[in-house]
Parts: sequence; structure tokens; C-alpha cells
Amino acid sequence: MSTTTEDLIILTHAEFVRFKQDVKEAGIDLCYTAETGEPIRLDWSLRLMQDPLFLEQLQRRRPADASFRIVSVQHTKQGGWFRPDQFKLTFHAAGALQEHDLEKYLAEHNIQTSSEAPKKMLGLT
Repeated sequence: MSTTTEDLIILTHAEFVRFKQDVKEAGIDLCYTAETGEPIRLDWSLRLMQDPLFLEQLQRRRPADASFRIVSVQHTKQGGWFRPDQFKLTFHAAGALQEHDLEKYLAEHNIQTSSEAPKKMLGLT
């Protein structure tokens, strides 16, 4: 298992939905999904994707299979006065036969981790 999150591409839920549609149109199927059973519990911030606590928890929940490099983050429960927000992580991968095509697509389209995480992009309304 990798010891860093540097090779991951972390996307908000809305960005992932758009990304999945784009790669499907390019003939690439992100057919493998691994959801984390336990949500990440942190206070939401616009810079969530760079928060060291978020990244540490993401790393602990990361699948051992390094092909799961795309991560979507969804806001699943609003926090309150005494409790933090909840976020669901889902890791995505293409099949072995399409891994090279996915790598090429990521490089050609310069797909990178989200710089900000507006609540509306995380899926909770």
C-alpha cells in the first residue's frame, strides 16, 4: 500500500460525476468502486481537500490496490454545535485493460485534485 496521498486524485462529488461521464464518452469505464464503511468526520471548510486531518483519514481508508487512484468526496451529514460534518469517500478504478487509457486521459486533460470543496459541489443540499 502506498504511504502517501500524492498519487490520488481527489474530486468533489459533482466534479466526479462530470469526470465519470467525460471518461465514459472517451471509452473508459470506471467499473471498480470501493466505498469506505466509516465516514470521515471533520468540520467542513473550503480547503477540506488540503486539510492534514482529512488527508490522514483518507490514507487510513485507502484500498491496498493502488489502481484505486480516483477518490470522490460526498458530504453526507451536516454537522452541528457538538458534532462535525460527515463525508463519504469512494475510490474508483478502471479495469486492468483500460488502466493505460485512463492514465493517458488523466495526463492529457491535466486532471488534478480539487483545490476547493464548496458544499454545493459535495452533494449535500
